[in-house]
Amino acid sequence: MNKSHQRLEIKPRSMDFPFVTLKNLKFHDDNIYKSSFIAGLSAAFPAGEKEFVDSVKNYRDQVKTPELIKQVKGFIGQEGHHSHQHKMVNVELDRLGYSTEKVERVLQSMIERRIKKLSNKWRLALTVAAEHLTAIMGSYILTNPEFLEGMEKPFKDLLLWHAVEEVEHKAVAFDVYMECEGDIDFLRKATRISTRLFHVRLARHMFILAFNTKHWSSFKEFKTCMTWMFGKKGMWRALRKPYKAFFTDDFHPWRDGGEELISKWQTDYYRPEQNKQSDVYLQAKAV
Repeated sequence: MNKSHQRLEIKPRSMDFPFVTLKNLKFHDDNIYKSSFIAGLSAAFPAGEKEFVDSVKNYRDQVKTPELIKQVKGFIGQEGHHSHQHKMVNVELDRLGYSTEKVERVLQSMIERRIKKLSNKWRLALTVAAEHLTAIMGSYILTNPEFLEGMEKPFKDLLLWHAVEEVEHKAVAFDVYMECEGDIDFLRKATRISTRLFHVRLARHMFILAFNTKHWSSFKEFKTCMTWMFGKKGMWRALRKPYKAFFTDDFHPWRDGGEELISKWQTDYYRPEQNKQSDVYLQAKAV
């Protein structure tokens, strides 16, 4: 396998988003179901990404490829930053009227039960599956900005940053699995199972959050949300092809490219005043 992608530097970006400026419970397109879907994703990230990190850490001492060892470190750093940012925005979502702590609590309990029963191989395979889903979702967001149209700016900036880093480290868990386990049939089995559970949880989290508000009864908003996700130009329909690519014989997360999306974020969406490591940010804070 060509390992040229392992030369890609995976480095956490320390960001600062003004989540306290979020104003509207229906922060995405004034739609409770769109907003609850996104809020449900955010609510799940802290517990979910901790498990992703832990499942990769289980194999860290078995990885021998020097470039991959460096990428594992970058992966852990990026996922840690994601969890931190989503914990902060979840506080503000609850201020607006959500109950993200309920979603996180339910998910954390499920993960704790799961890790008592599953082998390290199963845990890593499920992480590889989840990383494939988040990577293709991230790619979709970066190439289809209309998906986030109508979203309040701090949350939009958060998701675009999260998306580019999911693309950036999309092969790390996969490469660790292939180097340390290499059982592709098992991995495909785990991915099929994980995908079904992923969709069930996303729906459950959306409904938990939406039904906790007074706006849940709007059938118009629900219908708009379903079109947004499953319609002719919806995200889930667009993701069928990149999802199925996982099951092709020569699949690798970087086989079909993606580095151009990192450049796209840097050119179109990056705001140095949000990056704690940038001179623009540091100068503004010094004033």
